[in-house]
Amino acid sequence: MGDSLYQGEVYTLQFRFDPQYPISSPAVQFVVADGKQAPIHPHVYSNGHICASILGNEWSPVLSVVAVCVTLQSMLASCKKKERPVDNDRYVRNAPENPKKTLFHYDDDTV
Repeated sequence: MGDSLYQGEVYTLQFRFDPQYPISSPAVQFVVADGKQAPIHPHVYSNGHICASILGNEWSPVLSVVAVCVTLQSMLASCKKKERPVDNDRYVRNAPENPKKTLFHYDDDTV
């Protein structure tokens, strides 16, 4: 990722597809197990859940797994400061297992 804050770091994504895919978005999250961690980013919770509109209200059936990966790579590459979402601890305590069951509020696409 060039001069990204995450240069040299490796993360694993998990994609889960329900029977309505591609009409409905896949459930996508960073794997947080077996020594793997989610990146520290303002839109990534420590449990691996990702707050990204492309996985919610901006999902389109024409999007592919590759498009999701490129979007998330771009999200990381453009980040200026490594920090967790401000509500990380509260969210992680109460989060559903499936990130698609969270009603994220998408209000900041600048990080």
